[in-house]
Amino acid sequence: MTTACLAGRTAPGELLRLVADGLAVAGLDVRPPADADGCRLDIAWPGARCTLAVGEGGSAEWEYWPWSADDADPGLTADLATVLLTGRSGRQPRVGSGHQRENVTFKGIVGLELKARGLDVELAVYTDETAFDVFAEIIVTVPGRGDGGGQVCVADDGGLTWTRDYLSEAAALVSAPGRCGQAADPASIAGLVVEAVTRAMAILRPAGAGRAGHG
Repeated sequence: MTTACLAGRTAPGELLRLVADGLAVAGLDVRPPADADGCRLDIAWPGARCTLAVGEGGSAEWEYWPWSADDADPGLTADLATVLLTGRSGRQPRVGSGHQRENVTFKGIVGLELKARGLDVELAVYTDETAFDVFAEIIVTVPGRGDGGGQVCVADDGGLTWTRDYLSEAAALVSAPGRCGQAADPASIAGLVVEAVTRAMAILRPAGAGRAGHG
């Protein structure tokens, strides 16, 4: 019900445009989709691929992948996950023990750090029966909220993917059946997406750095 309600109030591409405008105002170098019907923005960032997809129904997916796994920083990755899931700002104290152990994978260090910070961490294993291969990542959520408060996935190559459905949260604020509450307004949802992404990317930007661009 809420998805149709938002779609009825939003011109095609309006939510994506509002998000792109908000990120640009925040000083980020945003590239629109090559396809006019696309929903994924490229955010220029030195040393990494960074994208943000925004669905017309209020969903968001932010991906951050260092160009080289050797450049991935587990402490930074744990901070990104914490900020995206909890709304905290800035770097966080190191409380996990993963970096002190031998033979712990990148995702293991990140997972132990996030678990020590009070977040729920699960291991997801995917098998490819055709190539006889296995891939694993950790999935991080806020306790008691499940994926309703968003989730972060982290792989051993340093890649991080954050997803959140803002319209599902807005559904609880709809004032009456068949009516959209203020939280379902596209500008409000765009503002929430922009706030979350810029808060996370502020951690990536060195102190005193100006507008980001391709490295």
